[in-house]
Parts: sequence; C-alpha cells; structure tokens
Amino acid sequence: MTKAEQRHDLVVIGGSAGAVPVLVKILERLPEDFPAPILVVLHRSGRASHLENILARSSRLACCQAEDALPLERGRVYLAPNNQHLLVGSDHVHLSRGPRENGFRPSIDPLFRSAAVTAGNRSLGVILSGLLDDGASGARALKLVNGRIAVQDPAETDYPDLPRAAISAVGEPDFLGNADGLADWLTEMVAKPAGERVEASDELKLEVMVAGLERASIRTEERLGELTPFSCPDCKGVLWEIEDGPLLRYRCHTGHAYTANTLLESQTDALERRLYETLKDHRERSALLRHLADKDMANRAHWLQRAEDLDDDAATVESMLTHSRAA
Repeated sequence: MTKAEQRHDLVVIGGSAGAVPVLVKILERLPEDFPAPILVVLHRSGRASHLENILARSSRLACCQAEDALPLERGRVYLAPNNQHLLVGSDHVHLSRGPRENGFRPSIDPLFRSAAVTAGNRSLGVILSGLLDDGASGARALKLVNGRIAVQDPAETDYPDLPRAAISAVGEPDFLGNADGLADWLTEMVAKPAGERVEASDELKLEVMVAGLERASIRTEERLGELTPFSCPDCKGVLWEIEDGPLLRYRCHTGHAYTANTLLESQTDALERRLYETLKDHRERSALLRHLADKDMANRAHWLQRAEDLDDDAATVESMLTHSRAA
C-alpha cells in the first residue's frame, strides 16, 4: 500500500469513570462493515463485569475480551482484560503484565503509545470521560506521529478530568463532541486517507517496550529523563522525570509510570496507609498500657500517664488523616 493509499485502519479508545455508557452509544452507531479494529481500555474494578457481552448486545460489531496474539480484524472490538495492558502489535493484539502506569493495569497510555509506534498516522484515538489524566500522554504521543485524536466534550460528562487533560496535552483535538458525534467522526475518518507518516521517537519506542516487559532498566530511564529525589510509591525505587510537552511524567527503573497528578494521588494513598498503621499502633499501645495500669496498681499513675501521652499523639494522627486529602 502506498502512502497515498493509506487509510485510518486502527482505532484505540480509552476512558475511565462514566465512559461505559458513552462507549455503548458509540458502538451502537458504528456500521456493521466498519473497516478497522477497535481496541479499548477502560478502568474497571477487578471483578468480572462481562462488559464485552454488554457491548456485543448493543453493537453490530463483534466484541471480545482480548487474548494475547489474537489477530487484528476489521469490525471487531477488543476489550482489555483486567490486570493486563493491551498493546497493538503489527497484525495482532498483545497483552502484558508490565508495570502499572498511573496506578492502572490496564492503562490507557500504553495502548495509545503502542498504536503510535505500530500504526502511527493510520491511528484514530478517542478519549472518553474519566478522572485524573491516564491517557493524556498517550493521546499526545499519537498526535505527534500524525495520528488523529477525538475527545469527548468535557461539558458532556460528570467526570471531565481526563477529557480536559487530553485537550491540554494535544493542544487542539481533531474533534470534540458527544457520543453520536464521536461515532460519526470515526465513520467519516476511516474513509479518508491518512496524513503523512511520522516516525515515532526512540524514547516513545522504549516506553512501549517497558510496558511490554522488554526494556525496563536504570539505563533505559536515564535515556528518558532526569533523576529526581522522589521515590516510586509502588516499589520505592527512584524516579526519573520526563518532560512531555505540557505534561510532567515520572518513571522508576522497574517501569512504574505516573503523571504529576497520579504521583501526587499515589503518594497521598501511601501516606494515608502509613498514618492508619501509626494510628493503629498508638491505640494498641495505649490499650496495653491501660491494661498494665489495671494489673500493676503500684505504678498505675505511671502507666496511665504514658497511655494519655499516646492518646494525644493518636489525636494528632487523626487530625493528619482528616487533612491528608486536602493537601
């Protein structure tokens, strides 16, 4: 196929909170002969949801949960399974238990980056409703190789964080609209020639390899960014800072990745866990001291004073917990 004959023949879709009903509406509207495979990452709970069955009932397209090495077929929807990254291969899907990105596996960013590396200008990316910003960096990566990006209008969702982050990351999306508009845009774009091919950067290729558990190492991270004094909330390794246009991102040498927002959120979660452990330890120690006071009447005042000191410290920890999410 010559450059002039290339068409948009790959669709990747990512979303989080509030995205399922929008995805259902999009797939309902697509024609049965839609001439491209559609790969989807949604942030979901670890419980089985049978979402592929829900989508299949509402769509004329075949829908399945992705399996490693499944061939890419036109008019088929591949849904990322729980706890595995969904990546685009040359003619197949690839699943990986690579490091979590932005606290998620599957994560939207690896899917979009792999589309940028594998299909580049032939890719169409759609960002839907969601919290925080997993997917914004991937959308930017796809845009930089001349792929096209559509974003759900933030005004159309109760969870506008992700659409707003994607808009900020790409500068100006190729389309902004509601579910019906996004479906019509996809139908229109798959019939149009793709733009000029732009080669993906070596850094982008490395990040896709890390997501596929191929190249995570200290040397890899040194190629991607600058060493920071911050530690990874997942594995406690050091983090490298990556400047990605308007985005600040972070990776450790085992491959865990964060935007600035998701790093702050993960740090808050880790701090909260430690504070609850500290509160538990203080209360247990105070209870033991009071028990000793009841058993050792000669030193009762001593044991009770120590218990009261611990109670005061526990009250301070409780106050820190109350304000930890506001920090």
